Amino acid sequence: MTATTSGAPAAPHLREDLLTPRFYTTEIAKAARTDLEEQRSSFEAMLSEMEADYNRDHFDRRAPLDRLHDLNPEQKGAYESYLVRSCVSEFSGFLLFKELSRQLRDAKRPELSRLFNLMARDEARHAGFLNRALVAEGIEIDLPSLSGKRPITWFPLNWVLYSVYLSEKIGYWRYILIDRHLKAHPENAFAPLFDFFEPWCQDENRHGDIFNMLIRCWPGLNSGLRGSLLSRFFLWSVFLTHSLTVCERGDFYRLLGMDPDHFDAEVMRQTNRTARRAFPRVFDLENSQFLALRDQLVDTFRRLNNSKRDQPGLAGAWTRLGLRLRFGQLLLRQFLQPMQASNEVAA
Repeated sequence: MTATTSGAPAAPHLREDLLTPRFYTTEIAKAARTDLEEQRSSFEAMLSEMEADYNRDHFDRRAPLDRLHDLNPEQKGAYESYLVRSCVSEFSGFLLFKELSRQLRDAKRPELSRLFNLMARDEARHAGFLNRALVAEGIEIDLPSLSGKRPITWFPLNWVLYSVYLSEKIGYWRYILIDRHLKAHPENAFAPLFDFFEPWCQDENRHGDIFNMLIRCWPGLNSGLRGSLLSRFFLWSVFLTHSLTVCERGDFYRLLGMDPDHFDAEVMRQTNRTARRAFPRVFDLENSQFLALRDQLVDTFRRLNNSKRDQPGLAGAWTRLGLRLRFGQLLLRQFLQPMQASNEVAA
C-alpha cells in the first residue's frame, strides 16, 4: 500500500515512473522482535566493525567534486541524471535506517537501534557526497523537503530484508565494477567523485552482510517454499529494475567507456553468485534464457519509450498496446526461468 501526497517539488532528471527511487517504511514492531541470539557472534562482529568506521577518513568533505572535463549537453544530462537518482536513492536508505533506529530505540532494542543508526550514517555520507557533486553542477535539491512530499511505500519486513540485502549487494557490484574499469582506463574518469567508489562499495558490501545476518534471525525466511518464492521474486525484480535503469542511463555508462549491456549482465552474474550466501535458490543465468529475455525486455522497453515520443495519436496508442502486451509476456517468461539450489552451484 502507498500513502500519497501532492505538491512534490520538482527535481531535475527525476520524473515519476516505476524506476524512480522510492521512500519506504515497514513493520517496525515486528522488526523490534528480531531474535539475535542465534546470530549473536555475527551481530557483535558487525556492530564492532561499523563502530570502527574504517571509511571515516576516506570521505574527505573538503575534496573538490567538480568535473574535470567539459561535456556536451547530452553527456552533461546523462551525468547529472545519474547523480540525482543516486542521491535520492542513498537518501531513501538513510531515511529508512534512521526511522528504524529511532523506533527500535523506543522499543527498547538499543543494540539494533545503534546498528541501524550507523548504517544511516553511511547512507547520509554517500548522499552528501552526491549532493555536493550536484551543487558543483549548479543543481540544488532540498532532500528533506523532497522526502516530506513524495509518496511513502509500505513493505512487509521480510520484503525489506530481502530487497535491501539485494540493493546493497547489487550496489556493491555496480561501484566496484565501475571502479575497476576506471582504474584500467583513467582517461574516462572525468569526475573526482569516482575516486570514492572503492570505499563506497565497501560500505554497500558491509550493509549487505548485515542484512544477510538479519535474514538468518528469522527461521524459515531463507528456506523451504517461502524462501524459494522470495528468492525468485526479489532476484527477478531487482535484476529487472537494474536492467531497465541501465538502459535508461546507457549514455552515462558509454561516457565512462563501458558497454551498458555487458555491464548490466556482469552485475547480475556477480550479484546472483553473491546471493547464494543468503538465499536458498538463485537463477541459473548461464544455462537458461534469462539474459536473452533481458535483451528482449530492454529492446521492448526502449521501443515503448520511443513510441511515446514519436508516435502520438491512435496509431501510436495501438503500437504501445502491442508493445505492452509483449513486455508483459516477456516479464512472465523471465520470471519463470529455472533456478538452482544455492548449495548446488559450483563455486
